[in-house]
Parts: sequence; structure tokens; C-alpha cells
Amino acid sequence: MTRKNPRYELPEEVIAVLECSPNLEPCEEFRHADIYAFAKHLNERKCQQCLAFFRQMDKELKTIKLLSDFKNRRIQ
Repeated sequence: MTRKNPRYELPEEVIAVLECSPNLEPCEEFRHADIYAFAKHLNERKCQQCLAFFRQMDKELKTIKLLSDFKNRRIQ
């Protein structure tokens, strides 16, 4: 049984952003934590690794939205 590659199910703007982004991860302690614990951890502003991860995710989401908006304008 062949398995479909999940990359091809993502919109092209998402793939483009993910391919050129650094592979940052939160610290080991909060890698699998729930969102509330992670938010509390970020608010303490002590863990530079998690802050860098959060900033990068925010930049990626903004870039994906910008590319998606641009693509939608071109289609209309």
C-alpha cells in the first residue's frame, strides 16, 4: 500500500515558508507541554530558546498569511 506524501497536501505558500525556515524547537521541558503551560513559560521570559522558537513561528505565520493574501488577490 502506498502512502500519500503529506507535503503535497499543504498549500504551496506553506511549503515555501517551511522549506526556507530554520528548524527551531522549544526547550526539552516544554516540547510536549500543553499550550497553557507553554504560554506561562513564555511569559516568564527566561528561556531564550523558547522565545526564539515563538518569534520564528510568529514570523512564519505572518509570511504564510501574506503569501496567501497575495495569491488570493492574483486569482480574483
